[in-house]
Amino acid sequence: MVSIFLALVSGIVLSGAFAPLNWWFLLPISVAIFLYAVTKTRKPFVTAFTFAAIFNFLTLKWTGTYVGFLPVVFLVTLQSIFYLPLGMISFKRDRYSRIWLILPFLLIADEIRALVPFGGFGWNRLSFSQADSPYISVAAFLGDTALSFIGISLGIALYLLFARAQLFSVAMLTAATTVIVFLPMPSYAHGSLNVLGVQGNVPRLGLEFNSRAEEVFNYHLKQTSVAIREVMVKPELIVWPENSVDIDPFANPDVGQKIADLASQLKTPFIVGAVVKSSKGPENVSIMWSSDGEVASKYVKRALTPFGEYIPLRSLASVISPFADDVVDFVPGNQIVLHKIGDSLIAPIICYEIIDDFAVNSISKQSDLIIVQTNNATFADSAQSMQQLNIARIRAVESSKWVVSVSTTGVSAIVDNQGHIRQITKQNQPSYVSKEVELHSEKSLANRFGQWTSFICISLSLLIYFGKRRRNV
Repeated sequence: MVSIFLALVSGIVLSGAFAPLNWWFLLPISVAIFLYAVTKTRKPFVTAFTFAAIFNFLTLKWTGTYVGFLPVVFLVTLQSIFYLPLGMISFKRDRYSRIWLILPFLLIADEIRALVPFGGFGWNRLSFSQADSPYISVAAFLGDTALSFIGISLGIALYLLFARAQLFSVAMLTAATTVIVFLPMPSYAHGSLNVLGVQGNVPRLGLEFNSRAEEVFNYHLKQTSVAIREVMVKPELIVWPENSVDIDPFANPDVGQKIADLASQLKTPFIVGAVVKSSKGPENVSIMWSSDGEVASKYVKRALTPFGEYIPLRSLASVISPFADDVVDFVPGNQIVLHKIGDSLIAPIICYEIIDDFAVNSISKQSDLIIVQTNNATFADSAQSMQQLNIARIRAVESSKWVVSVSTTGVSAIVDNQGHIRQITKQNQPSYVSKEVELHSEKSLANRFGQWTSFICISLSLLIYFGKRRRNV
C-alpha cells in the first residue's frame, strides 16, 4: 500500500510540472519518487498504472469540461496503458543498472502515445512541461524529446543520490546538464514584421460558442477596431484566431467582403481562421486576404482532432458520449501552404496541430514566422490554454522561430525564438497582442533532423541502459 500511495504522490507531483503551476523541476522529483515506489512493491504494474492514471487525469481532466466524466476516464485509461512497461523496473536482479530502464521506457511511452491510436494524443508529453526549464535550449538541437531525456535523467540521478549508488554517474549527469544550460541559442534573424493578433472573445463559453451566425465574427471586427486605434505602430499583418469567422466567408459573400474591405482600407494583410464547406465536407482553414482585399492563400488543417473534428469508432464513441453524434467529420488537408507577405513566409498551425511533430516540423522549417490559430472556448477556465501556450513556446525554440499564438478567448501571446513570452493576454476577455517580431529563415538543427531527434534520444537512452548493465555483469 505504501508503494501505491507513493505512486499517487509521484503522479500528483508530475502533474504540477504542467500548467497551471509550471514547476518544471517537479518532473525529476516525480521520477525519483516513482523509482523508489516501483522498486519496493510486489505489484509493480499496478504501481506503474496508478502513477500514470493520476498524472494523466490531473493534466487532462479539462477534456471533459463540457462532454462529461466518462470520456475523460476513457482517455486517461488509454493513455495510462502505455506506462505499464515501467513495472519491469521492479525486478531485483541488477537493481541499479535496471533503474536506467525508466529512461527509454518513458521516452518510448511518450512517443508511442503521440502516434497511436487515431493519430495519437501527446498533449501532456513530458517534454511539454519544460517550457521554463533552464536547459530548454537543447530543444533547438535535438527537439522536444531531448527535454524529456534530461528531465528523466535528472530524476534518475536524484534517486541514485539518495540511494548512495552510482555516484560517478550522478556527478557526470550534473556536469552534463550544467553545460547544457549554457548552450547558445541559435539566432538567424534577417528582418522583422509588425504583427497584431486579435483576441475578440466569444459571447458564451462551451460547445455552443458560435451558435449564432456572425456573432464571433462581429466580436473580432469590433476588437480589431479597438486595437487599431490603440496601437502605436501600424501593423504589417493582422491575425485572427481559429473559428474567428464563424460562418463560411465564401458561401456568405457579405462576410468575406467585410474582411476584404477592412484589409484594403487598412492596407494590411489579414490572416483569419474559419470553417468552409468543400465538396467532401467541412474544412478548418487559415485564409489570408492581401492588403488589396484579395484572397491570397488558404491552408487546410492537416492534423485533425480525434473525437473533436472527426469521430473514430463512431458507434462506440456514441455510447461513451452523446455529443459524438453532433460531430460532423472534417476533411483534412494534404498540402503545406505558407502565407506570403513580401518575401516573408508565414507558417499557419491550427490548434491541435501544435502537438503533432510532423505537422509542425514540415511547415515551420520552410517559414520565417509561425502563427498558431486556436480556439479555447470549449475548454475555457481550465489549464488547457496555458498548456497549449507552453507547447508553442517549446516549438518556438525547437524551430528557432518566433511564434504568434492567437486564441478566441485566451490566452494569446507573442513568443520569441528562445521560448520567452514577450506579450500575453488574460483569458475570457477581448484583447490583443501587438509587437515587432523577428523573422528567422534558417532551419534549426532540430528542424533538419526532423523525426530523427526522437530516435536519437531513445537510442542514446538504450545505450546508457545496456552500458550500465554490461558493467554490472
